[in-house]
Amino acid sequence: MTDQTKHDIGSLQTENKAKRHELEKLQNEMDDAMESLSIIDNAIQCGFMKDKHSLIMQEWAKEYRDDITRIQTHLDVTGEKHDE
Repeated sequence: MTDQTKHDIGSLQTENKAKRHELEKLQNEMDDAMESLSIIDNAIQCGFMKDKHSLIMQEWAKEYRDDITRIQTHLDVTGEKHDE
């Protein structure tokens, strides 16, 4: 094995680790967004809040849904699937 080959292999391993780390970060971000959305949805469904507060939380829920969709699309494109 030549020095260049060793260098190429080392570079690939570093790139793979960086990609895996980035995918793990995205997966964690998606998991957090899904948990937050669940909590927000439960709070809205209880019906105890004032209407104006419920509307604010509905806006938050939409933001979390959009984040989940964005992250899921990115993970799907990179070949990673979320375990539901």
